[in-house]
Amino acid sequence: MDLKGKFESRSRLGVGILLGISGIIIFLGGCERSSLQGLEEDIARVVQKAGPSVVCIMAKNESSGEVKFGSGVILEGGYILTTESILDNVDNITFKLQDGRIIKDEEIIGMFCDFETNVSLIQVSNQELKPVRMMEEDQIDNGCLGIALGNTNYSKGLDVNLGTVTKSWIGGADAYDESLFIWHGPDVPYHGGTPIFNRNGELLGLTEGVPEGEDGVVFILPAKTCIRVSQVLKREGKVKRGWIGIFCERSPGTCEGRKTSPGVLITKVIEKSPAFRAGLNPGDRIVSFNGRPIKSSTQLRRLISATGVGSHVLLSVIRRRDGKRTNVVIRTAEHNGLGMRRCPRRSI
Repeated sequence: MDLKGKFESRSRLGVGILLGISGIIIFLGGCERSSLQGLEEDIARVVQKAGPSVVCIMAKNESSGEVKFGSGVILEGGYILTTESILDNVDNITFKLQDGRIIKDEEIIGMFCDFETNVSLIQVSNQELKPVRMMEEDQIDNGCLGIALGNTNYSKGLDVNLGTVTKSWIGGADAYDESLFIWHGPDVPYHGGTPIFNRNGELLGLTEGVPEGEDGVVFILPAKTCIRVSQVLKREGKVKRGWIGIFCERSPGTCEGRKTSPGVLITKVIEKSPAFRAGLNPGDRIVSFNGRPIKSSTQLRRLISATGVGSHVLLSVIRRRDGKRTNVVIRTAEHNGLGMRRCPRRSI
């Protein structure tokens, strides 16, 4: 599809969503004029509540001259929440608040990033900031209304977009990372860090990127993930994940038909890793972790990554060589080589 076709496709999608939302409101209200006026007033209340906590971010690499634009929101204690992808490979950051104030790079006290979840916190010296309100509910219903607030190079003040938010299957393999949401609607100001709010002016999440070849679809980093990771970053400065150094997959089926062998099958052990030193080998099957039965590699990854670095864990293993079940104690190390974000094929 050419650029004109993509633009027309996105325009039709945006108009269709807005007409659909307006039609529902008109049907329920019974009066087109009062219903549209009510919609405007409801949006205005969300902007009034949430707008002051939205910031525009300009991140620059002084050597290359590359400039990236994004958004974020203010948290309690003088922190600004945004996505790690905006801050990668930059050395000068400027924030613009909705009241016109500028926070310059020299006012930054600390910057804390977590590559895996794409969550970043920036602490600034200016404490007179209005924090955002987070969504209190743990989950959303597919198709709930989302309100995107951000700044563009052309908007005078906040730019407002309406869309719908649904759940996705992407993410969730890490102990700190919830599955992503998806935004359906008109294009948002910036795909990195633009906040999406619910009808109560509470943060649903931050936009973090678009899937290749999909028009009108943007991934959203859930507020629950942001809260969980932010707490760790404030306390520790970084998120440390446990690691033992294996690749594994769900155990294959047996000759009994659909019945599968218990646990997960180790396909590779990294040399000099904790698993290697503990004597694990390809073909061994891990069937429990600290007494908890293991049913999938995703479950094992979440359990190990949530374990404190340097902790001792007890694995129950069925050996390939003789089929006997034995207990193995392994001391976790810190996983530093994450590679591609949310990649399910890397080592555990």
